[in-house]
Amino acid sequence: MGTTYTNPIISGFAPDPSVVFVDNTFFLVNSSFHIFPGLPIYASKNLQEWTQIGNAFSRTSQIDLSNATTDVFPIGPNKNLVAALGLFAPTIRWHNGVFYIICTNTVRPEGGKLRTDNFFISTTDIWANKWSDPIWFDLDGIDASLFFDDVTGKVYVQGSYRDGEIGAQKCSIRQFEIDITTGKKLSDTRPLWGYELAATSEGISDIEGPHLYKKDGYYYLLAADGGTFETHRASIARSRDIWGPYEVYENNPVLTAAGTDEYIQNVGHADLFHDGAGTWWAVCLGVRNETGGRSPIGRETFLIPVEWPVGEWPVFGRAKMQFERDAMSPQLSNERLPRPSERVDDVYIRDANLSDYEFSEHENSIKLTPSENGLSAAHGTATFIGKRQRLSNSIATAILWVPTEPHLKAGLSLFKENARHVDICYDTDTKIITLDACLQLKGEPEVIGQVAVTAQKVQMKISSSAESYEFFTRTETSEEWVLLGSIDALDMTACDFTGTFLGIFAVTTSPQQAAGAVRFEDFVVS
Repeated sequence: MGTTYTNPIISGFAPDPSVVFVDNTFFLVNSSFHIFPGLPIYASKNLQEWTQIGNAFSRTSQIDLSNATTDVFPIGPNKNLVAALGLFAPTIRWHNGVFYIICTNTVRPEGGKLRTDNFFISTTDIWANKWSDPIWFDLDGIDASLFFDDVTGKVYVQGSYRDGEIGAQKCSIRQFEIDITTGKKLSDTRPLWGYELAATSEGISDIEGPHLYKKDGYYYLLAADGGTFETHRASIARSRDIWGPYEVYENNPVLTAAGTDEYIQNVGHADLFHDGAGTWWAVCLGVRNETGGRSPIGRETFLIPVEWPVGEWPVFGRAKMQFERDAMSPQLSNERLPRPSERVDDVYIRDANLSDYEFSEHENSIKLTPSENGLSAAHGTATFIGKRQRLSNSIATAILWVPTEPHLKAGLSLFKENARHVDICYDTDTKIITLDACLQLKGEPEVIGQVAVTAQKVQMKISSSAESYEFFTRTETSEEWVLLGSIDALDMTACDFTGTFLGIFAVTTSPQQAAGAVRFEDFVVS
């Protein structure tokens, strides 16, 4: 009997996974888009138990996310794309003792055009959570990937180049040689695969997320195509020469859930890797297709078994919630991982002003300095600290010490991006708690429910299931929760890039007046 593996291996807003295996440890990175810290990094010894050990961007000076806004635009009849910008599709690799992450920061300045800024960062000690500042390079596209050719000693970048903005169908994978110390391009940029090579690209559309591998004398080029939603998939091509021409596999796609009734849908954006026993695997993104197409917690990371005979094409398994495999575990699979930082999984909005947050672990309290921006602000930051929603069935709670200063709002929020959030909000001017829903896909913000408050402390709670979210409050002297209202989980489901977050926030409604700190206790997401 084989080992049982359970999916997803990284749950709740964990898209675009990439993996590298070094020193008997698997390291995985995901996209983070508009959230700081950026690019969460996880480690595992056995592919089953994963621990977040850090974030590639843990210093606000490393990256500018102030213009990682959200674009909402139609992509079909009665269908909208909700595109949160920011850090797209990282690739993690290791070479000669150095870890590298290559990625795209996609931004839109106020009144400006969409811009894709590509970079790589590095570290010699991935456990230290201290990555370099970015080295920027020229790539007019997204989803950059790195390949180190051990035969020639050269380093190559592959990326998805596109005519038009996000959602354009004319895309191609192109490549150039790079100086890995300076970011200088050392060759022309040449197309490898895509619409420019139509004769070898039949059926390929919106091609992105490239990864290159060398095996058995072939260069294998794995890419995502078909869009990142219902028709998402992974396809592969190969060549004896790194510059091509690439032979497109006749049995593509090698991975998809399109046209099936599988529970895990939108499968694609895969990365191949092998373990210490030489067994091949892949990670990919996917969403859990709950009742009525609900998937509010977003795209997650799934593990897939891969068989790759010598000289043959790789054969991918299906994305399943559980599967068994007769595969040897890497050495040291029972070794304990170093304990991560207590707050490694905290998240903030875009460029966080970290001085606005004061932690008291002894009292389990957080003091927030209110921001001028509210949660609907499209640029800059807002005072918000939260956690990823990891499970469909979850509960978030917090206790608010009711502030007495005027012109303040504070509370507990279900947040996806500035276009979609629902907030339990106490207003010091009205002394009323309201449930405010900002759901741009449905129209103008609205107040769903409200209750007056005269207590010193107020408890707030958000309870979720795969079908809905419910929002509650009660005072310190009450045992009964008051239901403020609920929303359908479909309101947090769309053709989108991110998952949901649960967090506390504070905002001043009078920027001219200095606001004191707002205190929360016992903020917990479970």
